[in-house]
Amino acid sequence: MFNELSVQELDSKEAVIKTLENFVRGIIRAKEYNVTELRLHERSLDNLYRINLYDNYRIDYWLKDSGVSDDIKDRFREIVTSNPLIKEDEMESVGLYNRSEFFKDLNGVITKVYGLGAAYICDTLSVSLYTHREWEKTEIQISHYYLDSEGEASTEEVLTKNFFNSDTFDYHIGWLNSIQQNSLSASYELWNRRVEFFPNLIFCQEIERQLEKIGVSKMLFQIIERLRTLDNYARNWVEGDFNYEDVNNRTNLRVSPESHITLQKFGSSRKFSVPNRSKEIFSLHIKTGELRFHFYPDNYEHKIYIGYIGTHLRIASED
Repeated sequence: MFNELSVQELDSKEAVIKTLENFVRGIIRAKEYNVTELRLHERSLDNLYRINLYDNYRIDYWLKDSGVSDDIKDRFREIVTSNPLIKEDEMESVGLYNRSEFFKDLNGVITKVYGLGAAYICDTLSVSLYTHREWEKTEIQISHYYLDSEGEASTEEVLTKNFFNSDTFDYHIGWLNSIQQNSLSASYELWNRRVEFFPNLIFCQEIERQLEKIGVSKMLFQIIERLRTLDNYARNWVEGDFNYEDVNNRTNLRVSPESHITLQKFGSSRKFSVPNRSKEIFSLHIKTGELRFHFYPDNYEHKIYIGYIGTHLRIASED
């Protein structure tokens, strides 16, 4: 999760160049450990390219600076354009986040923060630009205001894991390895016991491979929770055509179909093998945090097939 509060002006163009290079190299290092997606909250930055990091030296000027390595600039473009924004409605389904606000006291000024809070709730890493001594820390303290399940307000100081370059990322490798190994073991069990856990859902064969990838994330609890809710709904779907709006009204799931233009351009990436049948387009999907669940309801047999569990697939508006 990107720490938008770290977007602050520096005291020289040279400092900007060094800071952005450290940022890019930190992201490259993270990808070596399957931390592959950088998320920016939609409310945190209006236009990243037009932000000044030094007097009249915006990021789009930096991207045109002949004194900056072309490889670093290309990697930066790839990083900020290939990863989806964190949408507010997406985070509504992520448990406590919907009942939380986060604040940071920086130099005596208390500011509402988004990326650091999202990183804390999702138990993942935040990444910062090194524009202040606070952002060199591998754990950043923020204030977490929230309503508990009884509606009572509480505030506590919490720590968000952070890095700003490859060295500070390396500090977290041991923690990442532990999380990844535990998740990987759990994802294998989820696949092997899928019929026991979710008797009213049918998993397409592609899911086994997808769960191996999910196994190196920390979102397995969200997968289980969402599948369990859909399984409960499927148990009672015994007549009539599937109605995704009814699912939205009766559960905490948020189901929507892909747009016509997205299916025209990228429909092939949403085709999955229905057991003992040909491939079908799995347009309906559930959004939860960083994940998407694509499924296909068979209106004749009243069965729900799960074809894809993974990160956000490409859509027409990103083309």
